[in-house]
Amino acid sequence: MLPDVSQIKTFFQNQTVFLTGGSGFLGKVLIEKLLRECEEIEKIYVLLRTKKNKSPEERFEELFNYACFDLLKSTNANSLKKVCLINGDCQQPLLGLSDQDVDILLKETTCVIHAAANVKFDQSLKEATYNVRATRDLLELAKRMKKLKVFVFVSTAYSNCVNDHIKEDFYEPPMKTENLFSVVNALDDQTLVDVTPQLLKNWPNTYIFGKSISEDVVNAASEVVPVTIVRPAIVTSTILEPMPGWIDNFYGVIGIVAGAALGVIRTLNAKHDALAPLVPVDYVSNCVLAAAWKRGTSDGTTTIYNYVGDTRTCQTWQKFMQIVIPNCWSAASEKLLWYYCFDIRENKTWNNICVFFMHTVPAYVVDFILICFGKPTIAVKSYRRLNKMLDLISYFSTRSWVFDNDNVMGLWNHMNEEDKRSFFFSMEKVDWNEYAHASCMGARLHLLKDTPDTIPKGERKIKIMFVLHYTVIALLWYLLYKFVALILGFFF
Repeated sequence: MLPDVSQIKTFFQNQTVFLTGGSGFLGKVLIEKLLRECEEIEKIYVLLRTKKNKSPEERFEELFNYACFDLLKSTNANSLKKVCLINGDCQQPLLGLSDQDVDILLKETTCVIHAAANVKFDQSLKEATYNVRATRDLLELAKRMKKLKVFVFVSTAYSNCVNDHIKEDFYEPPMKTENLFSVVNALDDQTLVDVTPQLLKNWPNTYIFGKSISEDVVNAASEVVPVTIVRPAIVTSTILEPMPGWIDNFYGVIGIVAGAALGVIRTLNAKHDALAPLVPVDYVSNCVLAAAWKRGTSDGTTTIYNYVGDTRTCQTWQKFMQIVIPNCWSAASEKLLWYYCFDIRENKTWNNICVFFMHTVPAYVVDFILICFGKPTIAVKSYRRLNKMLDLISYFSTRSWVFDNDNVMGLWNHMNEEDKRSFFFSMEKVDWNEYAHASCMGARLHLLKDTPDTIPKGERKIKIMFVLHYTVIALLWYLLYKFVALILGFFF
């Protein structure tokens, strides 16, 4: 019996993909996967903008320096030539594209993967509107692409999080696109900031608010453009490809784990039994490519995929942290700043008290010491940003949702065995202990730039910090005892 031929690889033969968000976490994995598995792909156009005083050309050159491309460069380095730069900016009207680049994209593009977005939860409503406008403008461009087979919009599983039960359907947006643009264009920046809470109502942040409206834009274009939507949950480090544990940023859960392991983050407001739908970025990438193949080879209606992992094996926040804790010891970093003393606290008031005494007060102490030594202060400002981020995350860590994922399961079952092997994304049998270890080691290596040979130094340092930590606690209790004794002696 002849082996199955990959239908997904066959679909991407001779295809030209236009990818937004190519420099992002998911974007890098998508590029690497397409080049490594779909060797006969024609071209990948990647949209890049000027950022941090670096031109698109400079950022494009640096893109392939990330470790996620090491395997590809060792096996098929020539494939990188298939990736081409398109100068543009999703924050600009019409994506900041030149007329020449528009002509190229209209003529050549067969697949669009729109994965670009400003993912900061504390962005202004005006900034969030750029995400909506970019989606609208890109869809207008897609309508003119004569060879287009599929348009994949990467959203988020929380795009409709005001509902406890999230189906794989379109929902009524919190505001129609035209109304959003009218409000943003009519108000000055400060007034817009002032009225944002009233506009958001029960929506947790502007990013989610904008994603919901963007989905409505996609829905409006679905009669003309062959669209499909993938909604990943909480995206985490790679589990298998191109290497276990790869990550390129401190955002999200892995950033919290890294911060806790360094002794920087000591408390998080979360429900112990709330579900943590963590999905590895390489599985998300595979699901996106499989969804592109499915929509690109059918004349069916628009399908939405809630990629939230396997509901039967999903971890709670408490169980996940219990799995992670041992790795904070076994993968200790010599860059440790304090002893690991992280804990999840369900009560928001108690968590805020802990934030004050475990984050804010130590930050002022550190800055006072820095002032005494004539050094610039950094701790208070850094902890203010950190505490704000943790507070925004608590909306998701203190709640659980019921997600339908029948379309994801249907997609998986529709794939043949070769595609299931090459584009694996089932999370039914994930070894969470192994994945937690790989994620901690990956964060250590790729984020902290701490190689495995420094683990013995990290283990020694954590023992030293253990002694210091409990010495300080004992001293504080002793001072508190003397203070109380002094007060009681004064009155009695």
